[in-house]
Amino acid sequence: MPHLEEFQRSGEQLPNNQPLLVDAKGSQCPGPIMTLANALKEAAMGQTITIEVTDQGFKQDAVSWSAVTGNTLESMVEKDGVITASFTKKVEMGQAYIPPKEDSMTIIVFSEELDKAFAAFNIGLGALAMGMKVQFFFTFWGLSLIRKKSDKETHKGLKAELISKILPASDGDLPLSHQNMMGIGAKMMKEMMKEKNVPPLDFMIHLAKFNGAKFIACNMSMSVMSISPDELMDGVEVGGVANMLEYARKSSLSYFI
Repeated sequence: MPHLEEFQRSGEQLPNNQPLLVDAKGSQCPGPIMTLANALKEAAMGQTITIEVTDQGFKQDAVSWSAVTGNTLESMVEKDGVITASFTKKVEMGQAYIPPKEDSMTIIVFSEELDKAFAAFNIGLGALAMGMKVQFFFTFWGLSLIRKKSDKETHKGLKAELISKILPASDGDLPLSHQNMMGIGAKMMKEMMKEKNVPPLDFMIHLAKFNGAKFIACNMSMSVMSISPDELMDGVEVGGVANMLEYARKSSLSYFI
């Protein structure tokens, strides 16, 4: 099976009668899908591209990339931590059919701040109440909103332990974006919301999930911040940027909070 790099060095035209192997092992999102996209440009129409990846978020990204670009995902298997996926080139890059917008909302949750989290879930619950589909994509500091509360000791190494100490342990420990005053401001805000019968954040998070909102955690952010899937609340999917963009591309509304 020929490698893409061999043809790029030689300047030869890629034959379309045999699969092309692309190695993206060790690369983190968005590396694998960018490698795949570059291989697609070099491949002949109808040729199969087989890519090897170790980034676990690629399993969702592969399905989304195929759906968005119009190139067929033929197979995907995982063995010893290596994901091997094969695609058949059906469409040139940038020429895929653009689906109509659907009545849905994508909310990218980047912040770990309490007031911004309330805003994100207030908007999301409002959309669910109006019959819209809602997808939350949690990345970097936003992962704090979907971490389980745990008293177990972790052994992740010095850098990872420092990140764990910096991150709020769960949604109950989020700071305010302004006037946090070492946690006093956040506590006062929660008390004021309770007095005004505003539901607590953890209730809003579980209510959104109960009503069908999809929760996706960014695999690249999880890797950088040494957060494992078992540290997240139940039912959270792990995906990458292609997975998020598939939803955002079809959504009638998208927010970055």
